This record gives sequence, structure tokens and C-alpha cells, in this order.
Amino acid sequence: MNIRMLIPANPQKNPLVVNSRTYGGPAGQPLDIPDFDAAVLEANGWARVAPSGPTSARPTGTLGLYQATDGAKFFDTTLGYVVEFSSGAWRNPATGAAV
Repeated sequence: MNIRMLIPANPQKNPLVVNSRTYGGPAGQPLDIPDFDAAVLEANGWARVAPSGPTSARPTGTLGLYQATDGAKFFDTTLGYVVEFSSGAWRNPATGAAV
């Protein structure tokens, strides 16, 4: 799974090489990073937004690292915004409508 991260303004942490992959760009720009690199970036000042991917990749059920439980967030790249799991459905946090 990917994690949506925001690039920091700190020039000592941007760009940053993690596991032979270089991540960087304009400060504040979002990047979708493989989860196995995201923890290292976060420890170096990058801001974690939420797990990310297309609508078809949203977590389901309650098992595993990324769970569909009340309060879970997911950056839906198909929709282009963060959705939140509540009352058994993924919802638009601005409207509360199921998406």
C-alpha cells in the first residue's frame, strides 16, 4: 500500500534517499510513497497524510495494518481527496455522504 506524504521545506530532508530511491520536490507537494519507505521519510520530517490509492484499493474488514474501522482515513486518488470510514462506509468528510 502507498502512503500519501507531504514534502518538507527543510533542504536537508528534501531530497532524501531511502532504500536506494530518491524522494523530493517542491515543499508541500504530495507524493504517494510505498509504505515500507514512508516510515523513514516520516522520521525525517515528512508529513504523513493517509494511506493512498484508487477507490478499488480502499481497506476493507478489520484485519491487517490498514483497517476499515471508524475514523480510518484514506486518500482516494480516484476521487482526489481524503475519505473517512464511518458507520460501515467510506464517506466524504465534508458532506458525510457515502462515496
